[in-house]
Amino acid sequence: MGKAIPGALLRMWELLSDDIQDALLIAVEKNRTGQRDFRGTPVSSCPHCGDTDTMDCSTVDAIGDATVGLCLVCGYLWCLECDSSLLTGINCGHWQICSSCTEKKQSSGFCGTEPLECPHIREWLRRNHPVV
Repeated sequence: MGKAIPGALLRMWELLSDDIQDALLIAVEKNRTGQRDFRGTPVSSCPHCGDTDTMDCSTVDAIGDATVGLCLVCGYLWCLECDSSLLTGINCGHWQICSSCTEKKQSSGFCGTEPLECPHIREWLRRNHPVV
């Protein structure tokens, strides 16, 4: 990733498995060389650095998940559903809250409440993921 990586992000990077690191490096390199057909959908600004050069990871090998955001500038990974940082992998902790929730759910498993509006997830975010 072209620029120097701040200490906190470097520690986060080192926690990711080798296959995830490789897939992310390939995604950034393909974006840098202009192979735009590879790039996932542009998403919101990076919650870490604020840059708008971001993408979802739906087209990133070893991830293939449209709910994972990647900043192509600073390398930050985050959950696009609840904005929490993904420090040790690509599975967001709010998914476990949803799976164990007793709220009535639709046949798809979705309760109808957006993750950022859910009081259970908001409390989990407040306790575990302070604002970047």
